[in-house]
Amino acid sequence: MLPTELYIEPTNRCNSSCQTCVRSFQTLEPARDLALDEFRAVVDQVPGLRRAVLHGVGEPLLNRDLPAMVAHLKLRADPPQVLFNSNGLALTARLQTALIDAGVDEFRVSTDAAGRKLYARIRGVDGLEHMAANVASFSRRIQSAGRGPRLSLWLTAMRDNLSELPELVRLAVRLGVGEVYVQRLVFYGQGLARREQSLFGTLQDREAAFLAQAEALAGELGIAFRASGATSPRASLAGSDGDRRPWALCRRPESLMYISANGNVLPCCFSPFTARDYAGLILGNALDTPLAEIWSGIAFQRFREALRSDRPPQACERCGVCWSL
Repeated sequence: MLPTELYIEPTNRCNSSCQTCVRSFQTLEPARDLALDEFRAVVDQVPGLRRAVLHGVGEPLLNRDLPAMVAHLKLRADPPQVLFNSNGLALTARLQTALIDAGVDEFRVSTDAAGRKLYARIRGVDGLEHMAANVASFSRRIQSAGRGPRLSLWLTAMRDNLSELPELVRLAVRLGVGEVYVQRLVFYGQGLARREQSLFGTLQDREAAFLAQAEALAGELGIAFRASGATSPRASLAGSDGDRRPWALCRRPESLMYISANGNVLPCCFSPFTARDYAGLILGNALDTPLAEIWSGIAFQRFREALRSDRPPQACERCGVCWSL
């Protein structure tokens, strides 16, 4: 048995300093780009791969081999779905064409605000206008080519930015983007990633009104309005249903493997944000050990067993309680 889904960091370098990202406050691993030959050697071990997510703690576009990585996967006889999140700041015309030609399926733009001032505060760089120009250019190029990835704008919902959600829907229209997504804040006590910013299970009437306004506006303007986890934004933020062991519902370690730019294997994309003992979270290294050996190894087995118990791994103990699966 092998995973059917891989999260792979093309790089852990970034050109933003987001106040919700653990990378802005801690150095989890040495800065590194994954080499193309390393990428090929890893993914070629998983012939039944159904989904490849080419992002992690870093900006994927900073790895110059990203289009070649996408193309390597899409040239398979039965290619997986390939997607990634990006801040869009390095989305040059050359990269736009290369990504279309490579066959990437989805390009998700992390925005977190629709106004320049709040964007700069949350993302640590005054880049809203530059990002918007790049994404609008990409949208036009996709339309001209008659092919290319689905484009979407993503907002990590917080108390400080939910009021900008209706304007984000309008921004999507102006940029030629057909989808807007809300995702939950994973908080770990630094920057803006704090409990008091979290809306999960604590949505107030005023905040619910912003969601309703954005939903109605999206309907008028023909924009898909969704949340991560294949649900609605309102349901996404509704909170726990009272299950005392919500982490036990997680099935990610049965189908998914996260591989960092240094090759370290982690159980999921939340875990770098939530682990107090990062070194203790590592389940193996994909650059020096076969994936099948790691997947069936004792460390992964113990992790799965703990996740089904009343004492989950530390990185998982608040999942479904302070944020949702």
